[in-house]
Amino acid sequence: MNDSHTRRRAGHTSARQFLQTVLQRYAGLSEYADRGQVQIWLGREPYAIEFRTARNAAGDFRFDFDCPHPYQPLRHHISHHSLGWVADDAFLTLGYPTPEQPLSRRFDDRSYAVAAATGISKGSAHTIASLLFPETGGLSLLSLQRLRFRGLKQVDGVACYRITGHWDRSRVTLLIGMHDLLLRECTEHRRRRVERRWPCALSTLAGPETFTAPPASAAASTTLTTSP
Repeated sequence: MNDSHTRRRAGHTSARQFLQTVLQRYAGLSEYADRGQVQIWLGREPYAIEFRTARNAAGDFRFDFDCPHPYQPLRHHISHHSLGWVADDAFLTLGYPTPEQPLSRRFDDRSYAVAAATGISKGSAHTIASLLFPETGGLSLLSLQRLRFRGLKQVDGVACYRITGHWDRSRVTLLIGMHDLLLRECTEHRRRRVERRWPCALSTLAGPETFTAPPASAAASTTLTTSP
């Protein structure tokens, strides 16, 4: 499919205008959930983090992600982490030093909690937080330059628009559902990073405990706040 035909099918004059519509779609969602994976390459070996996202109608948010040990022989050791907020109570819980005694921190500013989780989650925490809550800040899809429609691609039976752009010198490819306008895949080619998402019903992931802030750890009882 050529570029002009793809634009007509998208109903937008440019890929940037289309992404603006995608961001409006996410910002307007009252509920959202997905499962996914972010994969990077450490030398010759792939390294994958599994994650789950949940957002309810009250604006509460939960992002759970499971990180295997980066050393290949120890990949069976997996740390379970959680980022989220309930009302104005933002938290990041890290599954160490042990799963039985996780380290949990509180944040007055949600963006600080997201920033703290971004590196550990290989960027996936920021991807979804910035889509669902635009005030998160940092790079967004609209930060991409040289945006182009590149035709259509099927992802698990879902027709997606394929869009390319650049963050600095890194080429990025996005796959976004044609009808639901939800991100299915984001590939940063220079970093050899692929983030895949499978949207699902909130009820399949969220239970009564999902949107309950964990107790703060004694070792991390200080709440991180913004400067005056």
